[in-house]
Amino acid sequence: MSKKIPLGGLNLSDSSMFKAQFKMIDLIGSEQIVAGKPSPKKITFSSHTGALKVKETASSYGADIVGIGPLKQEWTYSHIGSTGGDGAGRHPWGTQIDLSRHNSAVAMGFRMDLDLLSCAPNFPTMLASAQAYSLSAWTSVRLADYIRQLGYSARAHHFSNYQVLVVPMSVDCGLGELSRAGYLLTKKLGLGVWLSVVTTDMPLTYDQPVDIAVQSFCDQCTICADECPSGAIPGGGKTIHNGFLKWKLDEKKCYSYWHFNGTDCGICMAVCPWTKPPTLFHKINAEIASIKGPHQRIMVWANTALYGKQHPGLSPGFID
Repeated sequence: MSKKIPLGGLNLSDSSMFKAQFKMIDLIGSEQIVAGKPSPKKITFSSHTGALKVKETASSYGADIVGIGPLKQEWTYSHIGSTGGDGAGRHPWGTQIDLSRHNSAVAMGFRMDLDLLSCAPNFPTMLASAQAYSLSAWTSVRLADYIRQLGYSARAHHFSNYQVLVVPMSVDCGLGELSRAGYLLTKKLGLGVWLSVVTTDMPLTYDQPVDIAVQSFCDQCTICADECPSGAIPGGGKTIHNGFLKWKLDEKKCYSYWHFNGTDCGICMAVCPWTKPPTLFHKINAEIASIKGPHQRIMVWANTALYGKQHPGLSPGFID
C-alpha cells in the first residue's frame, strides 16, 4: 500500500477527500432520478431475453455480479426513514412506502478496492467504501433509467435513497449467502462487495438462490469474530433472531468502534478468507471451500499461512 495514502483517523483534509465522493451520490438520490416515469411506448421481450439484456447492461455499467429474483414485500421498508427522506426532491420522513407495483428485483454487487480495504481499520477503507458506494449508485440509476426507457416502471435503490433491504434481497437473487459477519458473502468477491438494487415490473426470468456452503464454512471459521476489535461478531453458534436462525451482529458494538476510531472499520471484510485477490490459487481454494465438509478448513489454514493479520493495527485504548 502506498505511503501516500493517509492512515489513522479522519482529519480535515481526509474529510474533504471522503465528502467529495458523496456529493454526486446525494444529487442522484432525488426521487426524480431514482424513480421517474417510464416511456409510454413499451418494448416487449420474453422474460428470458429481458433478463439477459438487463444483466448485460448492468455489467457494462460497472456491476461485477448481477442476479435477478422476486421482490418480496418483507424485504421492503414500511416508511421513509433517514435514508431517502427530507432532502431536496425527496419524500418527507414517515411517508409510507409502496412498491407493490414492482414484482422483480435486480441485485448488483461491486468489488471493493482490496488495496484500500487491506488498510482497515484506518482511513483508506473509507475510500474503498465511498468508491463502491459511488459506482453502485451510478449503476443503479442508469439501469433503472434504461428499464424505464423500455416502457417499464423501475426504481433504483442505492446508498443515498433506498427503500429495500439489499442483503436479503441479494440472497434471493442468487448473489451469495449471509455470513457470520452479518454481510453478504459472495463466491467471486467474498465480503468485499457493495450492493445496490433496482426494482421493476419488467417481466424477467429469475435466478435461484445459491448454496456455496457459507453456513458450513463460517461454522468452522471464526477469523472475522476473532479479529473484530469490538466483539460485535459472535464467535459461537447461531441464535434465533426475528424468527430466523443466524449469527447476529451486535450493531451497537460495531458502530461504537467506528465512532471511537473515527472511520469505518472493515476489518471483518479484509480478513475474510474469501476476500482476496482473484489469483488462481485463491480461485481453487474458493472452489474447494464452496463444497460443504471439513476440507473447507483448508481455505482457513491457507489464509492464515499466507496473510496472517492483514490490517495495520487497531487503534489503541478501545474499551468494549
